[in-house]
Amino acid sequence: MYDLIHDISVRPEPFSRYTAKELWTRPFLSRQMLEFHLNQETDLASRRIEEIDNAVRWIDGQLDLLGKSLCDLGCGPGLYTQRFAALGAKVTGIDFSSYALDYARDHSDQSISYIHADYLADTLPSGFDVITLIYTDLCVLSPNQRVKLLGRMQEMLNPEGHIVIDVAGTGLLKSRQEVTFIEDRLMGGFWAAGHYVGIQKSFIYEEQRLALDRYIIVEASETWQIYNWFQHYTPQMIEAELLKAGFTVTSIVGDLTGAPLTADGDLIGVIACTM
Repeated sequence: MYDLIHDISVRPEPFSRYTAKELWTRPFLSRQMLEFHLNQETDLASRRIEEIDNAVRWIDGQLDLLGKSLCDLGCGPGLYTQRFAALGAKVTGIDFSSYALDYARDHSDQSISYIHADYLADTLPSGFDVITLIYTDLCVLSPNQRVKLLGRMQEMLNPEGHIVIDVAGTGLLKSRQEVTFIEDRLMGGFWAAGHYVGIQKSFIYEEQRLALDRYIIVEASETWQIYNWFQHYTPQMIEAELLKAGFTVTSIVGDLTGAPLTADGDLIGVIACTM
């Protein structure tokens, strides 16, 4: 018991532990995340439909998706893929949550191809004109993972292909604080079907512009943890990271609806092309 309590009290080194995949593949959590994706009362797993529609409209205005081959990485239940296909794009969705993909297949146009894969580890298709990575997916990855994923995206794209991403801005980090919670059925039973005690300990790494929410879930049968790292960017940081990966930024805005860019905004939307 001492070892666990002591470990909880210690500030982890950035990205020293990584469990993000469990949030989407652990069976109970995967079903929970699907419900949050579809819930129009919260933005915890996906944006509300009106915002998604506005983003898809803006992306189409920038890239003219008609006839384009498009891959949506981390597509979840297909909220974006359906809309891209409706604009005439030839769409492939990739995700490692089988529950989300089952929903997407049941509720999407049959022309959309869905692939169950981990975009960091599994073989990925190529020949795309556009790749989207939306809802700040890049931010939960370590620096090495981001380098790897951006390199894989380069390999998936046709010459002069484009990527569309959004990342968290520094404004979101300013709204965060270091907290500790210990609650019976933390977050209203989100983490497990039965009885459990949940511990949340949040850390801020100001120098790295990084935040961590660490969750320890204590059930009668097991104790397990989730480390939710979240990188925040300035516009200069994301442009430099993309340039190093071989991309040229063609549009950088306040979010993927085309909102004005600010130095310390909550979000940054980016379109970049291969060099």
